[in-house]
Amino acid sequence: MKRFQKLRYITFLLKPYWKHGKMYPLMTLIMQAVLQPLSSTVSVLLPKAAIDSVTNGSSTARTLATVGAYTAVIIVIAILTRIISNTSQAVMQIEIQYAIQLEVNEKAIGTDFKYYDNPEFFSQFTYAQQYFAMYSNNAVMQVTQMVGAVSSIIAMGAIIASAELSLILVSVIFVILSMILRLPQTKGSVELSAKLTDQSRFAGYVGRSLQQKENAAELRSSGAGAKMLRAYKNSLRKYVDIIRDYYKTTSKFYLPQAILTPLQSSIILVYIVLFIIAGDTSKIGLYASLTAATSTLTANFSMLFSFVNDILEIALQGEKIARFFEAESTIEPPNPNAVPAPDGVYSVELRDIAFGYENSAFGIKGFNLNVKPGQRVAIVGENGAGKSTLTKLLLRLYDVDGGTVLINGRDIRDYDVHALRRHIGIAYQDVRILAMSLRDNLTVYNDATDEELLRVIDRLGLQSVLEKASGNLDVQISREFTEDGVVLSGGEAQRVALARLFTGSFGLLLLDEPSSALDPLAEYNLMQVILDKSNTATTIMIAHRLSTVRNFDIIYHVENGEIIESGTHDELIAAQGKYYEMFTRQGENYNN
Repeated sequence: MKRFQKLRYITFLLKPYWKHGKMYPLMTLIMQAVLQPLSSTVSVLLPKAAIDSVTNGSSTARTLATVGAYTAVIIVIAILTRIISNTSQAVMQIEIQYAIQLEVNEKAIGTDFKYYDNPEFFSQFTYAQQYFAMYSNNAVMQVTQMVGAVSSIIAMGAIIASAELSLILVSVIFVILSMILRLPQTKGSVELSAKLTDQSRFAGYVGRSLQQKENAAELRSSGAGAKMLRAYKNSLRKYVDIIRDYYKTTSKFYLPQAILTPLQSSIILVYIVLFIIAGDTSKIGLYASLTAATSTLTANFSMLFSFVNDILEIALQGEKIARFFEAESTIEPPNPNAVPAPDGVYSVELRDIAFGYENSAFGIKGFNLNVKPGQRVAIVGENGAGKSTLTKLLLRLYDVDGGTVLINGRDIRDYDVHALRRHIGIAYQDVRILAMSLRDNLTVYNDATDEELLRVIDRLGLQSVLEKASGNLDVQISREFTEDGVVLSGGEAQRVALARLFTGSFGLLLLDEPSSALDPLAEYNLMQVILDKSNTATTIMIAHRLSTVRNFDIIYHVENGEIIESGTHDELIAAQGKYYEMFTRQGENYNN
């Protein structure tokens, strides 16, 4: 019963087609519920009309005309169906499926960042990307085909009843018997689908892992690849075992099902033979039509129950997709009452903030930080100290659990978050270069002329990238889609990420280990560019290598989500605390 309650997700799957192209489901309904049953009805009546014409003594020309008229109707319906499905409907389907894909991606972009900490949400997102358009279309087809099957059943029932009402009773009895035999199979098939879906998840994970370039080296250089393939084989074995058990359970229904249709046809044949023995030859044409009508009726009942099974399965998939869209966000949705992002250089204050991740022991509590406009502040500490978390709070990727984040003295939650982020430049340690052109990669924040981009390239030492691109700013910085694309080194990728921050003016720059892929000399030179006096933005840098922050106005040493030391580089060295210990240890590593 619970599975039948999930039928509401069929409505969820139907909505996109109604939203993005009402004519598509309407045209599909016309084809399935009107044209197809009409074609079946005419096809069933054609043998009776032809044979009756002959037995009634009609001329050959009249008989051929009768056959031609029925055939013409069937041909016109077939042509109409083909034209509708292969022209306008085909184009509409593609447009609607693209609109559905866009809807999924818009939902993802508009969903709060916290959900990406949840593997289940990410799985739902991936599933929606892959299957929402497909199952939405399947829902339209299944529902309209069900309506069409019902229409055909009514039409065939009317034909049979017009000949002999008792034959309807015979048909009903056989339909009921067929239902009784199919219901256990339908229930088992739905359960089978759920079990197979669970088994398929791991197979899908292995497939995705093998596709990802970053996993390729590890899968080949260790036993990880062989281990995953063994697990994949075990998963496939379980998959096959589930299917084998299903067929063992349902095989007992196959024999009686195989008997029903020929037995029903024989009963109708006996009915007609008895009339012919009695001298009523007019029943010969009727037999031909009744045989076809009964066969069509049985086939449509069979399809109807098959559709019920398919609908239940589609509903289960719809539920999985709906879970992705049910994620409620508080940060990313547009806020009509939001304050516009301020211009100019920003001041930043973290006032007694508290924050923790779900299912994690890490937490920040009672954290205070005050950064003046134009100040250059470094936040240092060991891995896991909470440094990068602070950048996510300043970008409002998360909301604090307590306290307040203030930009220019105003709560960050008051601002239009999307406009505010356009005024906050961020360079991450884990750089993600877009599989797009060099121009697109440099202008993710602001558009710029060729002259401006060339100046930025020169300033950031990206001449090697420009040389690889043969001086063409529109060459793709990836070989994802073309062999002619440019491949960047780790250092070049970080320079490109930093270059984005020089295509416009920002109120705040957040630098999260932006030069970790560079050698010490290149890193030093790049830091001089970042700290150039022409850069007036407030700058907060997250750093693990302390040599990069010696010239910052103030350095905060963070440990376990708390500030344990603060001051200039010289002041912290003189204090000989944790910062001094960390700096000395790193210096020894460089010397070694």
